[in-house]
Amino acid sequence: MLVLGVNTGTSVDGVDFSLVDWDLNDLKNYSIVKEQSYQFDPQVKHDVEILIGKQRGILEDISNLNFLYSQFIAALVREFQKDLTGKIELIGIHGQTIFHGAKSTFQLGNPSIVAELTGISTVADFRSADIAAGGCGAPLTSYLDHVLIRSETESRGTLNLGGIANISVMQVGKDIIAYDTGPANTLIDLLSRKLFHVDFDKDGKIAAGGKVDERFVDKLISKTAYFAQAAPKSTGRELFDEKYADKFLDLGNKDNILATVTYFTAKTISNELQKYNLKKVYISGGGMRNKSIMDNLKKLNPVLEFLSHREFNINCQYKEAILFSLLAFTCYHKIPNNLPSSTGARRATILGVLAQR
Repeated sequence: MLVLGVNTGTSVDGVDFSLVDWDLNDLKNYSIVKEQSYQFDPQVKHDVEILIGKQRGILEDISNLNFLYSQFIAALVREFQKDLTGKIELIGIHGQTIFHGAKSTFQLGNPSIVAELTGISTVADFRSADIAAGGCGAPLTSYLDHVLIRSETESRGTLNLGGIANISVMQVGKDIIAYDTGPANTLIDLLSRKLFHVDFDKDGKIAAGGKVDERFVDKLISKTAYFAQAAPKSTGRELFDEKYADKFLDLGNKDNILATVTYFTAKTISNELQKYNLKKVYISGGGMRNKSIMDNLKKLNPVLEFLSHREFNINCQYKEAILFSLLAFTCYHKIPNNLPSSTGARRATILGVLAQR
């Protein structure tokens, strides 16, 4: 079955599409048909960032933006399928998270609108069912890790460096553990825009020229309650927002600020990875292109081998798009697709809401 997965991440830095052919009899027997990335419509991006930044808005504006975002995604789907030889049978869209908390979650992206405008059945709203079952509604990537990456003979970990960093820990003979460790790119991007007027620190070059204040990082970690919470847990830009990023401004020197916030990302991730007996960690997400993040991770974790997802036929950039293709496929076939051991839900349940065409 040809299922298109669509992902827009916390950083609002683009839209990733992955068209995957899934085999109902063996989920590991899949093939990637086509992958492509698109830029955000500037107006949609602007409105989304304002809404996320303020964490409040007028109901009419939120409703209108939900429709505008959905129409934008539908237009991209029509563009994506222009030169396809096969027919897309199902779409899975995560949508754009504008709020994610302990009691509720909300993503822009209405499956009924996308289905109507594309003529293709669409699945969305992948987090609500897990929260209703007592879970965190995150992380979702642990399901893909469990299906495609887990080994019965070797303990493995995965690390996704999106706006928020999340890990999956797959130890032999144990339930999978997965949770958000804290920020990945989101604080770095916020400070890059504020201090250097660029959307992100390309390749981590600015951070590489600064000096890290390790004492500041350790103190900030100790003062942030999230890092002391037990897993499973989930976080987002509701906590790691512009106000949180501004804490780093006390360091004064701009290069040092970016060096320190980049180290902060690596340190908070490393603190979690070191709790487990792992030797191999497979990395995905845009943050893996930030050389300063990767250099810090390697220095802080000398016994860990950081690897690519390529051996599993996964292009790291498109891992989450593949995930939402998988979640849509399993939802369509009424296969439970959450992992209570990683989300904290009371039971396994089916994630996603289907709008049929």
